Amino acid sequence: MSRPFDQEWRKICLYLILTLVLGALLAPWLYLFGKEIVHQGWLDKSGTAYLHGALDRSKFPRYFNRAILIAALFGMIPLIRSLRFRGWKDLQIVPNRCASMDMIAGILLGAGFLLFMGAAFLYMRPSPFVTEAEPGWSFIPGIIVSALAVGFLEEYFFRGAMLGVCLRKMQVWSAVFVTSLIYAIVHFLKPDRDMELGNIEWHTGFKLLGSAFARLGEMQSFLAEFTTLLVVGVVLAVVRLRTRSLWLAIGLHAGWVFGLKLFGKLT
Repeated sequence: MSRPFDQEWRKICLYLILTLVLGALLAPWLYLFGKEIVHQGWLDKSGTAYLHGALDRSKFPRYFNRAILIAALFGMIPLIRSLRFRGWKDLQIVPNRCASMDMIAGILLGAGFLLFMGAAFLYMRPSPFVTEAEPGWSFIPGIIVSALAVGFLEEYFFRGAMLGVCLRKMQVWSAVFVTSLIYAIVHFLKPDRDMELGNIEWHTGFKLLGSAFARLGEMQSFLAEFTTLLVVGVVLAVVRLRTRSLWLAIGLHAGWVFGLKLFGKLT
């Protein structure tokens, strides 16, 4: 590999490390700020009652995930500038006249497939899932926003910037595998939601981050979940390459996230 390519990879690795570090540092402050909003009752009104309830119910791991997302979002702009992309053509992406239709089709396909599979599981006897008696529907707007945010952010980074860098010096399938591997590793490192954290202090985010890396030693989970994440990464990368656009991949990604979160709320 040439030296410029090595420099690009160092920048991407630095971006990933800084995202984790800054997210871990931000998480305690974000948590305390959210709980202070709940305590003061600033959002406990008819129009913002959902946000008030979400902040009140959310535990520290959820704030940790949002802090990582915020750090990743704000770090994306300097990363793309440092990689000196002159435009979408450098990423092998062309204008898509059917962008909105591709995204909608991806959302419907991704969410529809997962919810269909979920319904099939519910009709199994015995079923591994139980439906909620009164799930309510106030969580729908939050799920939609979360799914779209994740779809846009992650596809722009993994299938946009990162895959674009790999395609400069690698064969197509090598680039697909490498980016999908990194995608699977990043998503496999989830913090333990049931971990006892005690009082939330400035270093609590790093404690949670350590529990996420400890998952790499769980072989059964690693083989099952990691393999699934790897396949998902490959599918999204192939979709991006075949369409030479991010919109269908964004739609699929957002649809999968929406379907998973909705099914999780209803069961």
